[in-house]
Amino acid sequence: MDENEESRAGAYSLKQILTTEKGILHLGPTRAVVMTESAFVFLLRVLHENAPHILKYALYDMGYRAGNQMASARPSQSETPEESFHLLVETYKQAGYGNLEVLEYDLSVPRARLRGTHLLESSAACEADIYRSPRAVDHYTRGMLAGLMSNTLGHQVVCEEIACEFRGDPACEFVILPFGGEE
Repeated sequence: MDENEESRAGAYSLKQILTTEKGILHLGPTRAVVMTESAFVFLLRVLHENAPHILKYALYDMGYRAGNQMASARPSQSETPEESFHLLVETYKQAGYGNLEVLEYDLSVPRARLRGTHLLESSAACEADIYRSPRAVDHYTRGMLAGLMSNTLGHQVVCEEIACEFRGDPACEFVILPFGGEE
């Protein structure tokens, strides 16, 4: 993380992003709930038991919609796309999904590469015991990153996971590309 990224990330504290009022938790202006990792494990198991063939698609779509909503609800529409992108990455981390860092990005293409460690899905996958072979499992995160970036830039992107802690890689790594490939 370079000096500019540190100052941008430090500009947003958990108190600014996460608030409570009358027993209701908000992530920005959007209502939020706390889900323990064990509750997420139960969700994975129930989805796998009832519809294993749609697990990755359902989690990606759920993440995409959540990311799109999170980006729509950001406090200031006057931010540049770059500022919004960094704020949303910081919000992801502070919401407890895991550590995420931007390795490279070019929002004009759009293209980005991010690295994550200790992500909720990779951690939960070990406990859920639903996968028979090592694989990329961070479908919700992929969807969320695609939703955040699509909303921020005003056109669709896709996110693919090219490395995953669950399958033994040192970190999870994601690439975000324009929908339909390179432009």
